[in-house]
Amino acid sequence: MEQEKMVSVIIPTCNRKLFYISKAISSVMHQTYSNYEIIVVDDNIYNSKYSLNIKKYCKLHKITYLRTKGGEGANCARNIGAYHAEGFYLAFLDDDDMWLPNKLEVQLKYFGNDIGMVYSNGYVISSNSKRLYTKSENFISKGNLYQLLLYNYIGPTVTAVIRRDCFFDIGMFDEDMPAKQDYDLWIRIIEKFKIIGINQPLYFYLQHDSYQMSKNYSLILKGYKKIYIKNRRYYKSDSILTFYIYLKIAILFKYQKKYLKFIKYVFRALLSIRSKSLNILY
Repeated sequence: MEQEKMVSVIIPTCNRKLFYISKAISSVMHQTYSNYEIIVVDDNIYNSKYSLNIKKYCKLHKITYLRTKGGEGANCARNIGAYHAEGFYLAFLDDDDMWLPNKLEVQLKYFGNDIGMVYSNGYVISSNSKRLYTKSENFISKGNLYQLLLYNYIGPTVTAVIRRDCFFDIGMFDEDMPAKQDYDLWIRIIEKFKIIGINQPLYFYLQHDSYQMSKNYSLILKGYKKIYIKNRRYYKSDSILTFYIYLKIAILFKYQKKYLKFIKYVFRALLSIRSKSLNILY
């Protein structure tokens, strides 16, 4: 690990109370790796109560404060932050998540010339502060594109540290993705670069009563559909991949209580399985 290589920590924010944002920022300030910059990208409507509080907080703590036009979305905010970043590495922290103090120090040790991204395990922390592993049983340290297409074993945006050149080489965040933008990014990174995971909890993913994208099943459904369209060449050539993407879509319809569409996609999933694949599943 080379101390001179700076990490740019990009925190997009929208409609989030300063209570949560300040905790996210504080978790960066308490990192054992000291060569970093913090960039907060405000996606709130100009001069909203959120923006005024965030801007004051950033000025007080000498944090770079940037704005979108307002309501542009987290993908746009992250890309704006990346454009202005000066670090060799990029790390994206959502405004309601937190890092453990040694996150950057641990992850940066795993970078080599051929590694484009390093990710880690983490905790889900509920409102009563009960810690739970997010992926303790199915964590994959050295996965491949096929495994990633089956399911997102990497996890949320908070997990990754990415080489800046790698991020721009694969085209940054897709600003047209309604959801699953992290999953889409991981797929495009692993297509071109080596990645490695650390089976050690290094972040907190916070569950609370405020708005979270992970609870918006309609947007998640649109995200998975776009994942399918963008990676159609992989799904069309493999019945197992098609089976699982249809099954994910079916489950999301079930969560929305759209049972006819749920049944429709369950049948699509079953019909996608060729006879030669049945031995793999059962």
